[in-house]
Amino acid sequence: MATKRLKKEERRQQLLEVARAIVRDEGTEMLTLGYLAEKAGVTKPITYDHFGDRKGLLITLYESFNEQQIANFQHALKCATTSLEQAVRLYSTAYVNCVISTGTEITQIIAALSGSEALMNSLDKGRKACADSLIEALQPYINLQSPLGESVIATQLGAADAISALASRGTISAEDAIRILTGTMLGSLKAYQEI
Repeated sequence: MATKRLKKEERRQQLLEVARAIVRDEGTEMLTLGYLAEKAGVTKPITYDHFGDRKGLLITLYESFNEQQIANFQHALKCATTSLEQAVRLYSTAYVNCVISTGTEITQIIAALSGSEALMNSLDKGRKACADSLIEALQPYINLQSPLGESVIATQLGAADAISALASRGTISAEDAIRILTGTMLGSLKAYQEI
């Protein structure tokens, strides 16, 4: 089995793309390092060198989702906003589009890692990055730097996850998801401003 020699990072990205395709097309139960090696046309030691074990591969897949999400937020935050509504809509758009572009495999990956301490650490890291991005986007219009503000942020992220998942599965359109998420977030943020 001859494969093109890639640089380490290129090979890692290739393996992650193949792994995402396996999860998307066949489910996480089929995702083993041996099967990944076979599908990618490499030897098993190469997959073990990159990920260590199956859990390491799943965590890496989840973390690549987080990295993509944060990059989307940073790109969206470069756009100047003039109102709370505009900032919330930009954030909602970035969140929904990221989840849709990742596909349904992220939900399967999280389920496969359920109960894992490594997953909990990655989830916490991802939530913090999402929360920090939201706080940054809304900072000109609302102060969320308080314990109550943290609760408001947690509520926003929960809504973003649930609504984006519906769009990712095709239950609702991306446009409807963005509209619903924007409205949901604005409603709870305005209620928070009145407290």
